[in-house]
Amino acid sequence: MWAVIGVWDIDADAIEPLRDQLTLMASSKIGLPGFVHGTWTRDGHMIQVYADEADARRYHQAMIDQGAVEPPGVRNVVWAVAEVGAESDASGWTDRAGQHHPPTTSPEPPG
Repeated sequence: MWAVIGVWDIDADAIEPLRDQLTLMASSKIGLPGFVHGTWTRDGHMIQVYADEADARRYHQAMIDQGAVEPPGVRNVVWAVAEVGAESDASGWTDRAGQHHPPTTSPEPPG
């Protein structure tokens, strides 16, 4: 699988209008060729996973060509394509200390 990864530094006066568009931006990717999964944060981070390199690179270049990577009030920090791997483990999850937990438990909230 391949991912398009974006990180932006967004001016304070530009962030709310972009946040208002987040749902539309995310939902419009669902029909793209090769699109598998995407995550968008409300503070300027994005990762979109594609089934193959060609589709990831096509999307990556299309956004550059459209000027969507660095609109006014937004400074692009990272705009990259990378090969990614993923594993699925139904036996539970592992915390940062390396301790494995069954799937029915969850981490304690901070604080």
